[in-house]
Amino acid sequence: MKNLTTPLPASERIILLDILRGFAIFGILMVNMKIFIHPVNVMMLRPSVDQPLFLLIPDLLIKFLFEGKFYTLFSLLFGYGFWIFMNKKMETGSIIPVFRRRLAVLLLVGVLHIVLLWAGDILFFYAIFGFFLLLFRKSSDRKAVIWGAALILLPAIVTALTWGMMALGSSFPEGKAAIDAAAAESSRSISEMIERSRQAYGYGSFSEIVNARIKEWTALLPGLLFFYPAVLGTFLFGMLAARKNLAVSNAANTSFFRRCLPLSLPIGIAGEAVYTYASLHADMAMPNGMSVLASFSHAVGAPALTLSYIGLIMVLFEKGRLSWLWNALVPVGRMALTNYLMQSLICTSIFLSYGLGMSGKLNILHGIALVMLIYFLQVIYSRYWISEFRFGPAEWVWRRLTYLSPVSFRKKCG
Repeated sequence: MKNLTTPLPASERIILLDILRGFAIFGILMVNMKIFIHPVNVMMLRPSVDQPLFLLIPDLLIKFLFEGKFYTLFSLLFGYGFWIFMNKKMETGSIIPVFRRRLAVLLLVGVLHIVLLWAGDILFFYAIFGFFLLLFRKSSDRKAVIWGAALILLPAIVTALTWGMMALGSSFPEGKAAIDAAAAESSRSISEMIERSRQAYGYGSFSEIVNARIKEWTALLPGLLFFYPAVLGTFLFGMLAARKNLAVSNAANTSFFRRCLPLSLPIGIAGEAVYTYASLHADMAMPNGMSVLASFSHAVGAPALTLSYIGLIMVLFEKGRLSWLWNALVPVGRMALTNYLMQSLICTSIFLSYGLGMSGKLNILHGIALVMLIYFLQVIYSRYWISEFRFGPAEWVWRRLTYLSPVSFRKKCG
C-alpha cells in the first residue's frame, strides 16, 4: 500500500485542481491588495465615491470581477481536497485523526499569520470550519446541498434581520435616537481604529504593529463569525463536486460545465452588477436596505460567476487552448499555501514601517501593478521550486507535522 506521506506522481494528480488553485492565488492577491495598502478595517467603511473616476472604475471592477469569487473558488477547492483526503487508504486505523491533525497545523499557521503578518488571514477560519466539515462527511448529496445553500445565504439573512430590527426600532422616536447614536459611535470608533492602525503600520515598532493588528482582527471578529459559515457552505459544494469527480478532465465534465455557462454567466454578471452598485450605498457596520440588497445579490452572484470561471477554464483546457497559461498556473497551484503566505510576507515588507513603509501611500492603480509584478515573480519562483523540490516549503512543513513522519523534500540528491 502507498505511503500516505508520498505525494501523488504527476500522472495521478488532478491537473485542473492545480490550475484552479494557481488562478485562485492570483485573484486573492488582487482582492487583498487594497487591504494591504490600507488597514483591514477599511472593509467596514463604504467605498468612497469621491475619488477620481480613473481610480473609482478599477476599484469597482475589482469588486465586480474578483471580490468574493476567489475565496469562493478557494473554498470549493478546500472541500474538494477534503473529500480526496478522507478517501485515502490507511494501512491501520482511521484517516479522521490525521485530518484533524492537519487542521490543527493549519489553525496554528493561521494564528501565526494573523499575529506576525496580516489580520486578513483566511487560514484560521478554514481550519475552524474544516472541523465542522467532518460532521458532513457521510451526509447525502441532498442534505449537503440544503445545508450548503442555507449556510451561503446565512450572512444575507442575518443582514436582513438586523436591518429589519433597526427599521422597526427606528419607527419609535426613542429607538431612532438610540440607533442614530449607536451608528455615530460605530463610525467614530471605526475611523479612530483605522487612524491608529495607519500610524502603527506607517511609523510604529514591530510590537506596536502586532498590537494594532490583533486589535483590528478582534474588532472584525463578530462580523467574520457570521460571515464565514458561508465558507463552510461552499466547502460542502466542493465536497459534492469531488464525489462527482467534476475536476477530472473528460468529455462528460466538459459538457456539464458548458451546459452550466449559459445560466451561470448571466446570473453571475447580473448579481455582481447589482452587488457592485449596492455596495456603494451599503453600510455593513449598521445595515441599511442597500446592505441587504448587496448581501443577497452577492450570495447568488459570486458563486454563479465563480462557477462560470471554472467552466470557462474547463472548456478551454479540454480544447487545448491557452496551454501556456495552464503551464504557468500549475506550479503556483501546487504550492498554493506557500504562495499565499509569501504574498503576505512580500506585501507587509512593502507597506509596513519595518519595510518600505508605503502603508496608505499608494492608490488602487499602484496596487494592481504590484499584483501583476508579485504574481509574475511567484510564477517564476514556483516553476523553479517545483522543478527542484517535491513540495513548497509551507506544504512540506504541513505534511511533516500532519503525518509525524519523515518526508523527503528534494527531488534529486547530490
